[in-house]
Amino acid sequence: MAALETIRKKAVLLTVVIGLALLAFILGDLLNSGQAFFGDGTTIVKVGDEKIDAVEFQKRYEEVSAQYQNSGAQMPDGALIQNNVIEGMITEKLLNKELEAVGVYVTDLELTEAMTGATASPMMVQYAQQMGFESPAQMYDVLFNPAKYGFTADQVAEAKANWLRLEKDMEMMIKQSKLQTLMMGALQANKLDTKAMFEENAVTSEVAYVKGNFAELNEAELEVTDAELKAKYNEVKNMFKLDEELRTGVVIAVDVVPSTQDQDEAKALIDTTMTLLRANAGVDAVRNFSELVISENKTRLSDIRDTQIKEFVEKAKVGEVSEPKFISNEYTIAKLNGKEMAVDSVQMNVVTVQGDKNVQDSIMAALNGGKNFAEVVDGKVAQGQENVWQVLIGAADSVKTKVLGADAKYFVLTANDQMAYIAKVNKKVAPKQLYDVAVISHKVLPSVKTINDLRDNLQAFINTNNTLAAVDSNAVKMGYQPMPFELTSTTPQINGIANTRKAVQWVFGASKGSVSPIFDKENKDKMVVVALREVYDEGYMPLNDANIKEFVSMQALNDKKVNALYEKYNGKANDLAGYAELMNSKIDTAQVTFGQPFVAGIGMGENKFVAEVYGAKEGELSSMVKGNSGVYVFQVVKHNRSERTPGAEVERQFNSTRGANAVMQNIDAILRKSTTVENEMIKFF
Repeated sequence: MAALETIRKKAVLLTVVIGLALLAFILGDLLNSGQAFFGDGTTIVKVGDEKIDAVEFQKRYEEVSAQYQNSGAQMPDGALIQNNVIEGMITEKLLNKELEAVGVYVTDLELTEAMTGATASPMMVQYAQQMGFESPAQMYDVLFNPAKYGFTADQVAEAKANWLRLEKDMEMMIKQSKLQTLMMGALQANKLDTKAMFEENAVTSEVAYVKGNFAELNEAELEVTDAELKAKYNEVKNMFKLDEELRTGVVIAVDVVPSTQDQDEAKALIDTTMTLLRANAGVDAVRNFSELVISENKTRLSDIRDTQIKEFVEKAKVGEVSEPKFISNEYTIAKLNGKEMAVDSVQMNVVTVQGDKNVQDSIMAALNGGKNFAEVVDGKVAQGQENVWQVLIGAADSVKTKVLGADAKYFVLTANDQMAYIAKVNKKVAPKQLYDVAVISHKVLPSVKTINDLRDNLQAFINTNNTLAAVDSNAVKMGYQPMPFELTSTTPQINGIANTRKAVQWVFGASKGSVSPIFDKENKDKMVVVALREVYDEGYMPLNDANIKEFVSMQALNDKKVNALYEKYNGKANDLAGYAELMNSKIDTAQVTFGQPFVAGIGMGENKFVAEVYGAKEGELSSMVKGNSGVYVFQVVKHNRSERTPGAEVERQFNSTRGANAVMQNIDAILRKSTTVENEMIKFF
């Protein structure tokens, strides 16, 4: 039972152990989304000629929902998980199609060996041990032959379902490994590849250079014409390619936080609480304050994680109350209710026996009769460990009484008709100082009045500013900060604001210039209003978009500055010293390798400069080079060539950057380029 309970609580650990990013499941509520199915029935996504429909999607939701509920893990924004699960299912479809095309499959024997065999996957071994089993094979036997171990089918049903999901993930992982092996055989560096990659990094050049900087120019004299702007846009417009419809606008997000009045009322409550705690023993005097959260524990000093509370407890006298600590809108008070010296932990042998009382008695008799522990605790009927340290703090008084009063024999801790916990105390530590500490906390939350006032004020604003133009003109004046956004239909959130998927849906059903209602039902921490500015179809972001125009204008102006410097200085000196004087600069030095994207002192992406250095002769003054942020004249002092020869290191580098590993790392993007993916999530969620 203990092992099954561990499995139940740690079911979500499956995804951690396997480490597959193939499937991230849905937490959003498909059935209650309120969206009608339309178009192609219940199809959410089309991947080429294959479909992902709502039934598949709902099944994934139910699986992961159960896992999260059982594990107690914090639930993330449902829209993020929705997006992840669809992306995972798309990848799964693409991979399966490719794997089928190249004839990759997994036999039953291969899967069995990976899951439970003598050479089982290390991840499976780790997973089984974390679940409380000696091996994956033992875990499998318990789950699929429960009666053999005294369990019913219902008791292991959930863990069995988890195992079957794990089998599916393992099968895909093996397939991926096989595909990568095929890639390794097909995409190997030949002699020309190896030589070219080696040559890119074989020569490091010592360079002396002079740079002409933009600071010398007067920007007012360098106006960018419309023709120049358009030419630059056409040159770089591939940077603005759209594979799907894009919508832009602004979002106003109002934080729902306590008002000054809320803070004052909270402070008054804390003042009253402090008075009562100091005037009365214990914390009973404040138990009736429903706004307070009271936690009482007997603890060792070393177990207190809060530094301030730890320092207080260490120095306080019984009955003393700490000063309130106020962090992130939460008050925290500590009170020392008592101290005592007591045994806090013992070293024990602990055994779990599955079976009726006769079985339990026979196991205990064998252990007390001197039979070898490993023979008795065989991992089948009896499971357990020797010399385990158990902390007694927080244990039931009945358990502590049994443990502290035990002699050197095995005894029954707890038992019922189907199982028993048997233990023997090996060592008891000396008594330690224990502290009876109460921690009283109060989270200051916005009152109903505060929330209503925030909403009423925001509603009044959008009532009188119900167009984008009005929002642009008046939002800041009224104390609101509109922030720009860009969205596609598959974007789960607006600007990373949690629970804004409903607002995304509104944007994709709205007309340009319109302003949304307030969205505050899904997100209790913010009230959100959005306004739609532009709708861009597939193709390219246009030059008239404000952000695009600003970027292209800056690039065009940079080009103009570079050309102006070039015209001003090119050919006007005969050596570096002359150019340094002419350009009011200095002679600097740099180490340049052809394959490096960044050169210290030069910067990132100065490809023309790097290429010119690579082809220059030692000692010759270069022609002037147009860079990204200025112009350069240089002289190669020396080309230092590596004495090494191309070898395994270059082949590994090729594999990771251009070969099989690079392909596998980008397999999803590669497959999507060759397949049409139609994502209609926006119609459902």
